[in-house]
Amino acid sequence: MSDLNNLPRNDISVITMLRFVGRNIAILAVCVLFFAAAATLLALNLKPMYRAEVVVSPADSASGLGALGGQLGGLASLAGITLGQGGGKKSDEALEYLRSRIFTAAFIQRHGLMPELFPGKWDATHSQWRDPPNAPTLAEGVSKFSKKVRQVAEDRRTGIVRVSVIWSDRVAAAQWANWLVAEADQALRDKAVAELSRSIEYLKAESARTSTVEVGSAISKVMETELKNAMVARTRDAYAFQVLDPAIAPDPKDKDSPNTPLIVVMGAILGFIVGLIVAALRRRRGRR
Repeated sequence: MSDLNNLPRNDISVITMLRFVGRNIAILAVCVLFFAAAATLLALNLKPMYRAEVVVSPADSASGLGALGGQLGGLASLAGITLGQGGGKKSDEALEYLRSRIFTAAFIQRHGLMPELFPGKWDATHSQWRDPPNAPTLAEGVSKFSKKVRQVAEDRRTGIVRVSVIWSDRVAAAQWANWLVAEADQALRDKAVAELSRSIEYLKAESARTSTVEVGSAISKVMETELKNAMVARTRDAYAFQVLDPAIAPDPKDKDSPNTPLIVVMGAILGFIVGLIVAALRRRRGRR
């Protein structure tokens, strides 16, 4: 007893706690086992989610007009051409388009994903919403797809981008991920070709109207560059996104969530805490 009195207060607290745990080990064990079992059942009944990932490298080539520089800046501006746009800016714009609401909404509509995104509100038997007046809107679908389904992560150091789709159907997840990249690339290609075509038509009209040799020569240089850019945009396999590693369906065991071991451990910890509370209440009641 004298040795116990010589111990520091914090040591006495630890010893007291250990003795308390020892006296109530049965209650603690029951609570831990009960909550761990409940957490296991919960984890087994949660719908598994899978992650499919496409690794891409955004296009880093500029429009090709930077070399013509200041002498053609005004003329190119009139034609709707942006000189000196760096590759970094072009890559950032491509990624922002991939994340954009307008592209996401078009993607959802094109592939009819609203019933997939809100299966509880969809009547598959009659192919209609269960409650039409309160049917989910396209804006809600875009929000859910952007926040919970699609992820776009860029490594600023290497420039590599990973486009991920997290979904319960592992095959669909891989398809959607590949479609996202391919369709965004095609949309950006079509936009670039349309802009270049307008620029070329404008330059042709200006070339026909001008009578100055210097201006005509400048227009010819810009037109030549634009024709080269249009040819590249039309013929290059990957315009905005070069796929380095396409998405494939994950293995059935390779689940992104739920993390069953973590859920069981958290359940056991919660059970231990509840056991301590129950034991403390029983001790207080016994003292009374």
